[in-house]
Order: sequence, then C-alpha cells, then structure tokens
Amino acid sequence: MLFLGIDAGGSKAAFALCDSSGNVIGRYESKSQGAFALGLDGIETLVREGSAQVCQVAGVKLSDVTWAGAGFPGYGEERDNKASIDAACLRALGGVPIRCECDCYLGWAGSLAMQPGVNIVSGTGSIGYGVNGKGQSARSGGWGAYCDEGSCTWIGQRLVAEFAKQSDGRKPRTLLYEMFRNAWQIDEDTHFIHTLNHVIARTPGETARMQILAEQAARAGDPEAQKIYASAAWELCQTAVAVAQKLDLSGPDFLVSYSGGLFKAGSCILEPLAQCVNQAGGRLIAPVCPPELGAVFMAMRAYDEKMDVVAISERIKENGKPKTAA
Repeated sequence: MLFLGIDAGGSKAAFALCDSSGNVIGRYESKSQGAFALGLDGIETLVREGSAQVCQVAGVKLSDVTWAGAGFPGYGEERDNKASIDAACLRALGGVPIRCECDCYLGWAGSLAMQPGVNIVSGTGSIGYGVNGKGQSARSGGWGAYCDEGSCTWIGQRLVAEFAKQSDGRKPRTLLYEMFRNAWQIDEDTHFIHTLNHVIARTPGETARMQILAEQAARAGDPEAQKIYASAAWELCQTAVAVAQKLDLSGPDFLVSYSGGLFKAGSCILEPLAQCVNQAGGRLIAPVCPPELGAVFMAMRAYDEKMDVVAISERIKENGKPKTAA
C-alpha cells in the first residue's frame, strides 16, 4: 500500500510518498501560495502536477496510491470551501481517495505522530493546533500573516521597525543597522521607504523572508535582533498555552512541538521558546516528522484508523532520507 501526503503551505508545497512499512520512497517540493491565493483551479493544478512529480521520483503510478492526505492554509475558513477543495483534489488525483484538512492539522500530525500535544506552526503566518487524549482538538492564532504574532512576517515587520528607529535617531544604532543597510544596498536611508512600500509590501512573502536577516543579526550578537526572537518565542508560547488550556493538557500531556520555516533559525528561536514553554509547565520537543508526512499519517488513518503511525514514524526515522526532487 502507498500513501501520498501533500502539505500546501503559504510559500511552498511538499509532497511525500510512503508505504505502510515506513519507507518514504519519494519527495517533491514546489512553490505554493495557499488555498485562497491559488483558487480552485490553482489547487487542482498544484495537486495534479506535484503528485505526478513525486510518483515519477518514486517510480510508481498515481493509480498505485491507496489513499492521500492534504493540508491547505485556510481550509474550512471560508463557507463551503471544504467541499470545493475536496472535489478539486479528487479531480487532480483521478479519483484516488483523499482526506483534506487545514495545514495546521498536518503540523500536529507529523510533529507529534498524532499523539496528544500542541504543535506550533510558524512560517509566513503562525498558528497553534493541538489534540488531547480524548481526540478533542483546538487552535489558537492563525488570523492572517500580518497579525500572526511570532511568525516570520511578524519578525520581518519588527526588523524593519527597528531599522527605522535606529536610522532616524529614536534608538541608538547597533550592528543590525549596518547589516540591514548592506543587505538592501542602501546608500540613503530614506530611499528605503520606496523599497518598503512599493517592493516589499507588494511582494507576497518578502516581509517573511526578512526573518533570515534577523537571524543573521541575532547570531552576530546583535541585542535588538535577539530581543525580537525572545518576543516571538513569548508570543508563540502564549498560543500554545491557549490551546493547552482549551484541551486541559498538563503535565506529561503538555508537549509542544513545532514546524514551519521560522524554526530553521534554530537556537535563535528554539532556546527562548523552550524556556517560555518550560515556565508555562510544558515541554518543548523536536518534531518527529515534517508536515507532509503528517499528511501521510492522516491518509493512513483515513484508510485504517487502527494503523500504528507512531511505530511507522519510528521506522521512517530509521530508514533515513528518500529520493528527492524539487
């Protein structure tokens, strides 16, 4: 049996094929803009082309797939969009049965192997999603990239604000100021105003990508950049706590894991986040698997609710990395 997982995030889509023994036989990545930006035709094209590519990598036919699972930002947030997205995916897969959910579900399913706990997704936007031992679920955050605290977009906004204050004299200048100028090749600070309003603000994901510069400044020892990450960690922890309270998660059940592009920043975000989570009574743990494999686990459980995805996730880690294309 083969299971297909699709994580169509806000900036990229990841596809994975896995068998019931925990062998991931293929992966593929492509660009994505999320369900709302893509529209139904775009979703259908994304799923069709990405599924064909990952099957080609694995050397199998799409008709060999037993079940598929997919996650999309905004799934279920617009009236009647669940049925229309489901139908678009079915068309794209030629009738292969599929279960769709919001992408935050995939983060939880992959990072915690569908066990009780909370997952924090932080990339272009941020959201917390969790499930308790009774199968009850809850979420917090996820209101949109430009107001999702602790997201890459949020960090990028604060980086720009810090540069502006250091530029015009409201705050003393630190290493961040010169790093920002060099990164954007700024000769005259006020010229950046045009770049900010007419390039960055109008380019999807550009503000979020500025998080990379914040990471570089933090690693170089800039105190203001480090404060930005500490603030992001606090905000993300509050999101996790809100979910845990709704689900009565405490003690050993209050596990917090994570997924999304922000966490590529490593210790810059993980160290302050672990401290915040510990102070809140939880425990931060590394993700078991990425979201696209969370989609695989979802597909497995849709096929057979008794499938032991915990054991399968352990075999996936033991088997190592599969063939990949991008």
